[in-house]
Amino acid sequence: MKAGEVIRALKEALSLNRPTIMRIYELADYPMSAERLDAILARPDKKIHEEASYDELGSLLDGLIAYRRGESLQRVADDEEVILENNLILKKLRIALQLKEEELKIIFALVDREIGSSLLRDIFRNPSHPKYRSCPDDILKDFLDGLSEFYYVGDDSE
Repeated sequence: MKAGEVIRALKEALSLNRPTIMRIYELADYPMSAERLDAILARPDKKIHEEASYDELGSLLDGLIAYRRGESLQRVADDEEVILENNLILKKLRIALQLKEEELKIIFALVDREIGSSLLRDIFRNPSHPKYRSCPDDILKDFLDGLSEFYYVGDDSE
């Protein structure tokens, strides 16, 4: 998935407003401007839309961990490059939202996707592990869609 799609999906799923997202970037020590954030959050068919970088997504995920868990970030050495793959995106979201295996299964079930325990374990393994499985885009998309349902806040004003 594209970085901007993930950012927009997280904004919707977790009901994050722009000031909160800006605060999350601050926690990650990432210099995000309000104009840049607006361009990332704009729908792709809008003129002001700009695609997010994986650095911007990674910083949002790191800041989200600090925001939700109140923990300081573990910094990666400047000379160490981290590749932000779907597996790592899922892992960071699992940490930030403190999701257990059963909650992950519920999130996937909300979008009619059955995920077994062994597949979940394989997706969250270290890439050097022999049973590691790469997470395809459709699983990440289903997770983000399920997350919207899991954290849905309905309007009770009827």
